[in-house]
Amino acid sequence: MRLYRIFSKKFLLLISITTLTASSLSAQTLTKKQQDSAYLLNPGKERIRKIKKSFDKTFVNFVGNDVSLFGTLVLSKQDINDNGITAPLNYLYNTVNSNTFNPGYSGGFRIDGIYKEKHRYSLSFAVNRIAAGNYYQNKHSLSPFIDDFTHFKADNNFTTLSVAAHYKKLLPVNAMNKYKFYAVFGPSFDYKISRISNENLINGAGNRAIINGDFGAEFDNKGYYVLFAHYKLGVNLTSSTVPVQLNRFEIGMSIKAKDLF
Repeated sequence: MRLYRIFSKKFLLLISITTLTASSLSAQTLTKKQQDSAYLLNPGKERIRKIKKSFDKTFVNFVGNDVSLFGTLVLSKQDINDNGITAPLNYLYNTVNSNTFNPGYSGGFRIDGIYKEKHRYSLSFAVNRIAAGNYYQNKHSLSPFIDDFTHFKADNNFTTLSVAAHYKKLLPVNAMNKYKFYAVFGPSFDYKISRISNENLINGAGNRAIINGDFGAEFDNKGYYVLFAHYKLGVNLTSSTVPVQLNRFEIGMSIKAKDLF
C-alpha cells in the first residue's frame, strides 16, 4: 500500500511537470502565432513604418524648417501676343490696353530651412488675387472706318494657387550677425482656380497653368521678420493660341508662426 502511494505521488509529479512544460511550449508557440497574426492583420502599419524610415533617411539633411506666415502686395502686368487668333468680336485697343502694373495681393505660408548645413532654401504656398494691366503686342486698324482694335480680350482679374521653391544665397552685406541679406531665385507654379471667361475659351486661348522663374532679395531682421521683394516672369505652361507673359513684382513680409500664436 505504501509502495502504491509513493508510485502515485511520483506519477502525479511527472504528469504535472509534463503539463507545465507543454503549457510553456504552447504559450511560446501562441506568442509567435500572435506576432505573425498581428503582422498579417496589420500590413499597413509595417508599410507606414518603412515609409517613415525612408523619409527620415531622405530628409535627415534638411534642418531648421521654420514655418512663417506672409502677406504680399502684388503688382502685375500681362504681355499678350494675340496675333494667332481671329475672332468675330473686335475690341477697341485703347479700352483694353493699359500697359501698366495693377495692384493685387496674396497670402500664405513658407518654410525656411538649411540643406546639409550650408544651402539655405524656402518653400512657399500661397493664394494670389491677380489684377493685371494688359499690354497687347499687336494692334489692328481699318482706318478711317474703325479705330485701332484687337481680336482678343484677356482675363486680367483671376485667383491662383501657387507653390514656389527658392534657393537663398547669403550676401556679405553689413554685420551679418545682426542683419542678413539674401539673393533668392528658383521656380514657381500657379494654377488658376477662378472661372475662365468665354472670350478666353475661344479657339483654346484659355490657360490655367503658369510656370514662373523667380528672383529677388530678402532682408532678415534677426529672425523677427523677413522683408522680401521678388520678381516673377511667368508663361503659359501648355501651348495656347494666345501666349501670355505674366510679369509680377511681389513686395511683402513674413513672420514666424510661433511668434504669432
